[in-house]
Amino acid sequence: CPPELQLALEADSERRLRGQQPRGSFLERGPAEPEHRIRARLELPRPRERRCVPATFRLHDDIRDKLRPIAVTLSFAIAGTPRGRRRGARGTALPPLSPAL
Repeated sequence: CPPELQLALEADSERRLRGQQPRGSFLERGPAEPEHRIRARLELPRPRERRCVPATFRLHDDIRDKLRPIAVTLSFAIAGTPRGRRRGARGTALPPLSPAL
């Protein structure tokens, strides 16, 4: 069985920690996932092979805070790795999200 990568994108974490609602939701999330988070698993690609995970984020219509950026956090781990040895990227800088047309 080839190794798998577990990944999660989470948006507006700081607002949630302050008890505020996230300003948008991921459209491809699972039914048990909260609107601000999307999780995925994918087979690790061979060297120089690319894999994509769709992650469409839609802004809510009723948001008032339109000036502050929406931070998106990426965390990842190789499936089956013992918890003590997992390494992930928290706070990894990602390029700005582009609006879906």
